[in-house]
Amino acid sequence: MDYTDLVRDAVYSVVEGISMQGDSAALSPWAEKGFFVVELSCKGSAAGVDEIEVSVDCDGILDDGRLRGVGIDDCALLNREIAERLRRVLPKTEGEGGEEEADFSLSVMSAGLGRPIKKGRQYRKLMQNAGLHGDGLPRVDVLFRDGRKLAGIVLCGVGYDNAGTEEDAPAAIEVMYEVKELLPGKKRKTPVERRERIALADTKAVTEHFEFK
Repeated sequence: MDYTDLVRDAVYSVVEGISMQGDSAALSPWAEKGFFVVELSCKGSAAGVDEIEVSVDCDGILDDGRLRGVGIDDCALLNREIAERLRRVLPKTEGEGGEEEADFSLSVMSAGLGRPIKKGRQYRKLMQNAGLHGDGLPRVDVLFRDGRKLAGIVLCGVGYDNAGTEEDAPAAIEVMYEVKELLPGKKRKTPVERRERIALADTKAVTEHFEFK
């Protein structure tokens, strides 16, 4: 495996118990709690240090019925475990005193408030969370590539296809939203309900909608 594959294998094996080196995989302790990887990037910096960034989410349920979520302590512990795994698997470098451990910078963060929704598990978590709080269906903000924006309710995901891959995201989402239109016989614009199937390839970002009161 090349360097990027080694990094990916280390991250996924710690968080989800998935290894690229074998056909079978047991859930890791983190996966048993509902943690999963949302995004992973690995790039070289100007200083020659490999910068590895991992964002994680969690759809596990606590004993009291609430969604678990991802806390600061979770990120710190994951950072430590992933770093230890990376130090074991990444190629060592030659230094003045002989072989040295790979030089990298690792950041583990929560795919939380305001961050784009990337995976199907996140959409399902939104639906689940809305149900637990009695809110019905979740609201999202959609930013299109052409600059158009809308806020609406996610009805469902459309066209899931994750066979043989680690990806888990719908090709499109069905969204219900309101627009004000001037209807025949009316002097003022009236709220009208619209439904739209939105291809995620046409969007720049889909984020959970929050109203601050």
